[in-house]
Amino acid sequence: MYLQEDVKMIIQKMEKLFDSPVGIISKKTGISRPTVSKFFNQQTLKPSSTEIIYELCLDLIEEKEKRRKKVIERKNAIFNEAPQAQ
Repeated sequence: MYLQEDVKMIIQKMEKLFDSPVGIISKKTGISRPTVSKFFNQQTLKPSSTEIIYELCLDLIEEKEKRRKKVIERKNAIFNEAPQAQ
């Protein structure tokens, strides 16, 4: 259902953004750590497990990127509006 290229991209992004992506996904889905690890090691899983993990990864990445964008906007607002030191 999902292209291996897409899965690789998701895995790389998750590993870059999160300290323990396997633990986070396992906790949020109730799917066992070994099963989630299989996803991250690109081993064969049931299609339903793959779908759940894949979609949660997308949600987590999107959430993290939105938060990152807000932090950047906040930082820019603080530093761009600060009075100039003389």
